[in-house]
Amino acid sequence: MTRRVLVLGQSPGLIDALARISNDVPQVFLLVEPSVLEAHPGEFEHRIVTEIRTARYVFSDEAVDVGVAWHAEVGFDAVLPGKEHAVRAAAAIADKLDMGYPGAKAVAACTDKLRFRELASGAGFPTPAFRAVDTPADVGEFVDACEGRAVVLKPRNRNGSLGVRYIGDPDEISVAWEQSVATDEGTHKPLDRKLEWMYLVEEYLPGPEFSVELLVQAGEIVFVNVTAKTVGELPWFPETAHQVPAVVPSPLRALLTASARRLVRALEVRDGLLHSEWRLTGERAYPIECALRFPGDRIPWLIELAYGINLADAWLHCLDHTQHVIAATAHRFAAIRFLQAAAGLVTGVHGLEEFEAAHRVSEVSAPELGDILPEARDSHSRPGFVVFDADTLDGLKAAIADFDATVRVETRRP
Repeated sequence: MTRRVLVLGQSPGLIDALARISNDVPQVFLLVEPSVLEAHPGEFEHRIVTEIRTARYVFSDEAVDVGVAWHAEVGFDAVLPGKEHAVRAAAAIADKLDMGYPGAKAVAACTDKLRFRELASGAGFPTPAFRAVDTPADVGEFVDACEGRAVVLKPRNRNGSLGVRYIGDPDEISVAWEQSVATDEGTHKPLDRKLEWMYLVEEYLPGPEFSVELLVQAGEIVFVNVTAKTVGELPWFPETAHQVPAVVPSPLRALLTASARRLVRALEVRDGLLHSEWRLTGERAYPIECALRFPGDRIPWLIELAYGINLADAWLHCLDHTQHVIAATAHRFAAIRFLQAAAGLVTGVHGLEEFEAAHRVSEVSAPELGDILPEARDSHSRPGFVVFDADTLDGLKAAIADFDATVRVETRRP
């Protein structure tokens, strides 16, 4: 019988992955914010989306009762969050319906960066100094306590690096606070109410960044992948590239995977998909944050290209306890490179056609001539991307070098 899946929040990457399941493609029932659907009529229709209804789920419990009542009509087999802000509501629905979900402790910690910091510190993970802040004066007090060392200001309850701002000098605090607070949520934000953000400040950690994706079933880890990440120039943290699998020395891979496994235990995860982010400083792996949803930035697509594993399908099987342990052996190498451009009016997009002709390209998103591009500060404001893969690591490296040398977006001040 065809599986029926309730998805909270519009997520093209997740819907497309569910549609690519080779057999038993599920029926999707999509629950979106009412003001978002009103602002984007027809945008969320898809061949596997059977019905779309509305309810508030962003910092609201309204969607929980709506989802439970909808289940009484349809009989869902799983409940998935399609957006970061849908994690709490999706988990509450799944819990009420006695379905697979990550568990209350994991949900609480992974949807509030302060609670995540507190849990990680209490579990013995290396953790930077941190504190909750409500005003620029609070940030100044923390900077003074850090004796002038660089810090990072970040919202506790947002995602995609929105509002995450490096502060290298105390004189930057006021501007950094204003910029972070003023960061827009993006195209698909609710328009019928004001969203309230909470803030955290912590010591800045230098070093390379990785993410570790894990599938968990009945408390047991059945799949682990390590993704290499490239982060843009300070003072913002836009991610500019990812590679799957990460090619790192064996001791480093062992450190990352062992740390991620420890995190699963500390969070007491029951069932689900985790996207954990880590920064290596010295010889220590610091957990930065963890999400209980489908990863963004096409990372699941990279995993599918490299391993041949549909992460959405495996996620569903974990939730109903039918997933076998997956051998984490990549047969190819995959990458995503985000287009770089100065803020301004797009006057040219160069090298994309030549790159597509020369390499195995799976997906392209690029701006149009005449588009106005903002400064790329986070995952929502980057101008585009290219997904590609290769048979060998050398082949991928050659493609990356070709991309960096030939693909560019030209802009001018309007």
